[in-house]
Amino acid sequence: MRFQQIKDLLRYLEQVHQMLSRLYGRLEREADAERSRLLLAYLRGREDAAMGHLADYEQQVGSAVADTWLELGFAEDLIAGINRCELSSAMTTDEIVATATAFEEKLVSELSRLARECPTDNTTRVLDALATLEQQRLTRLVHGAHRLDDV
Repeated sequence: MRFQQIKDLLRYLEQVHQMLSRLYGRLEREADAERSRLLLAYLRGREDAAMGHLADYEQQVGSAVADTWLELGFAEDLIAGINRCELSSAMTTDEIVATATAFEEKLVSELSRLARECPTDNTTRVLDALATLEQQRLTRLVHGAHRLDDV
């Protein structure tokens, strides 16, 4: 396990959201059904927004916390999992939501684990806040998918 700073972890999270945005954009171009394309466009937009929020969050955290070194990291390479993701052009909205939910749940789980294992209070608070934000995003994703079903 290698040492990394909190700011490196935040940049990794930005990369995860960027790769998810690219994945949803690619799947949107490949999808046959209009409903699937609409859902994927929504998912792509929320990942783009998440990248912006993380950049803002890094500035708000302050350099003292952002420069803190950790001997912790993600147990699983989320970007590799995103790159391996494939869905057929006949993908359903349920398959898309299940895929997006799985990525979000992994992200929440990893951030929560890092927060629990973190040695300092300041970094624990930062990681807890990130896990909470990702959990809220997951909740909104599920609610948004249900609204699409109602349409």
